Amino acid sequence: MTKKLRVLIAEDNPDDAELLVRELRRGGYDVEHQRVSAAGPMIEALTSAKWNIVISDHNMPGFNAFNAL
Repeated sequence: MTKKLRVLIAEDNPDDAELLVRELRRGGYDVEHQRVSAAGPMIEALTSAKWNIVISDHNMPGFNAFNAL
C-alpha cells in the first residue's frame, strides 16, 4: 500500500527535483509535488495548499534554504 505524500520542493533545478520525487516513489510514496525556486512562489504555495513536507536546496540564485525556512 502506497502512502500519499504532498511535497513542496524549493529547488532551482527541475532535474534535481525529479530525482527527489523518483526516489520518494521508489520508497513507496504516492507523491504529489510542486517545485518553487523563489520566495514569492513559495509563499503562495504555502498559503494555498497543505503540505506534508517541504524540502529545500541549500543554495539557489537569489534564494536559499535559510530564506525558505
